[in-house]
Amino acid sequence: MNDYAKHLKHKMMMARILGIFACLIAIAGIVLKYIGILSDWLCIISISYAMGTIFTFNSSLQDIRVGNPWQRINAICSLLMYAFVIFLIVYGFITGQLQTNF
Repeated sequence: MNDYAKHLKHKMMMARILGIFACLIAIAGIVLKYIGILSDWLCIISISYAMGTIFTFNSSLQDIRVGNPWQRINAICSLLMYAFVIFLIVYGFITGQLQTNF
């Protein structure tokens, strides 16, 4: 059982560290928006993607600590955030507010 406890502790620590890293990416997106480097679209896309990542890691963490219902809720929220990112990218290109420089 000691090896399994180590595995769970390692899984929890990795989920927390990667969740904090995703939060830092979202904060960096906001800071870059206010500095003027990112556009409104890229700021919203980066924050939504970071939130999807955070929900994914939280789903992994909930699996260890709480159980199945919260794990499913976090997994559904992460899928919704990823779908929202795809929607924003497609909508931005269709309306012409996101452009490529190729």
